[in-house]
Amino acid sequence: MAAFEYATSWAKSMSAGVRLVHIVHDPELAPALTDDVQGDEDRARAELDKLAEACESPCEVYVARAEDVAGAIVEAAKDSDYLFVGSQGKSAFERLRLGSVAVAVMRQSEIPVFCCPPTERAG
Repeated sequence: MAAFEYATSWAKSMSAGVRLVHIVHDPELAPALTDDVQGDEDRARAELDKLAEACESPCEVYVARAEDVAGAIVEAAKDSDYLFVGSQGKSAFERLRLGSVAVAVMRQSEIPVFCCPPTERAG
C-alpha cells in the first residue's frame, strides 16, 4: 500500500499516469509458492481495480503470471520513468529462503526504483 501512496502522490505532482502491476508466480513454470494461481490473479486484479478507481491520476491495471516475478515487473515498467515497489518486510531468514523481489527488481531495472517499506510491520 505504501508504494501505491508514494507513486500516486508522485504522479499527481508530475501530472503523470500510473500503472499498477501485480505479477503472480506461476507454478506451471517453477516450483509452487501458491496452489491457487487463478484465485491469486483474480484477487490481485480486483484489489488493483479498486485502487485504480481511487487514483487521482490516469491509472492502468496490469496483472500477469510469470516464473521470474522481478523480471516481469521490470518488463511491465520498461516504458516508465520511475518504478515504485513495495517491500513486504520479510525477515532475514525469509529473504534468504525466498529471495527478495524488491532487491531483484532494483538490480534488473534500468530506470530509477523507489523501494517503499510496508506501512505496517507484522509483529
